Amino acid sequence: MRTFDRHRVAHWAAELIEVAAVFFAVGAAHLFVTLMGERAHGAAMLIASGAILVVGAVLRRRWTQRRSQAAAPRHVTLPDLLAIPGGHRELVRVRTTLPDRPGTLAALSTRLAERGINILAIQVHPDERGAVDELLVAVPPELTARDVADTVVTGGGEDTETSRADVHDLVDPATRALTIARQAASGAVSLADAMHRLLAADLTSTRPAGATHVATLHHATGEHRFLVRRSPAFTPTEISRAQALLDLCATASRSAR
Repeated sequence: MRTFDRHRVAHWAAELIEVAAVFFAVGAAHLFVTLMGERAHGAAMLIASGAILVVGAVLRRRWTQRRSQAAAPRHVTLPDLLAIPGGHRELVRVRTTLPDRPGTLAALSTRLAERGINILAIQVHPDERGAVDELLVAVPPELTARDVADTVVTGGGEDTETSRADVHDLVDPATRALTIARQAASGAVSLADAMHRLLAADLTSTRPAGATHVATLHHATGEHRFLVRRSPAFTPTEISRAQALLDLCATASRSAR
């Protein structure tokens, strides 16, 4: 409410200043015409009027710049996220599969709320078995990861996995993916490191034997690359992101030659 009041006061202040500038300009013009009609100090009045217009233009420009800077959207930085979720809570990442029918996510949300678990972010990955939901939740300190998983299962989730998270996971996933892609395309980080940051998976040129979860990517040279991780299983959305990152780095490498 206070923020709204400050914006409203600033808006009225700007309007009053602009109205005052109009009255000042009209008064200065009237004075100029009157003195010129009396032929009194005509040259001096022309110089003074020009100076007033220049000063007025400069002041208006500075005022406009200050207003635009104040109104410009500010990018959210990591310190801004430190207050989320607030209180003494743990951040936990949850991945679960929900049946593809209306109301399943609402039912899960209700069950989590009953245990004091707050959903901070959610991503939905379509899958042939249903919808794979990635949840970032704030958990009361008395609940363990096992408690969280059991709560999700009672809320209708299947193949549920949990892992610890930190404040970095609060960054918007699209923003995080674009940042990683820029770093990889510019050579600031290696492709393998970028893949690990994006999907917590290892990138290899040979298919490892006995790996739990493997996704095959197609390189521009016609060769294959393989993504490997212990858990969870790769979703079609994740494989698409990895392939897009691989293609981007291949294009950037060709352009740099």
